[in-house]
Amino acid sequence: MRWLVIALLPCLAALPAAPAFATGACDPYLRKTVRATGAYLPSEEPYARPFVFGLSLDCNGTRERVTVERATGHLPVCAAGRNVEVTGRLIWNKALVEGHYEINDPKSVVCR
Repeated sequence: MRWLVIALLPCLAALPAAPAFATGACDPYLRKTVRATGAYLPSEEPYARPFVFGLSLDCNGTRERVTVERATGHLPVCAAGRNVEVTGRLIWNKALVEGHYEINDPKSVVCR
């Protein structure tokens, strides 16, 4: 069994790496300033809500989750599920296993 694993290691090393770019419905808006309106998804921990929240965004008929964050805080805390309008640059963060959409340091955030 050990020899089988050792024999397969070169084969695994030859496999191509996963792509490091977005593959979601919001891709046409990447690296652009967008005005996005969607459902507010609060952080699980109440102390984190002024710093980060989720946005359920409709991109061409597909629901995508976007993380909205500001390191200095001061984001409004909306009611869960309420519409929120965010203006900022949409990026793809590939730091996690699957990657995800983010808007960091948004220009404006308004609960609707």
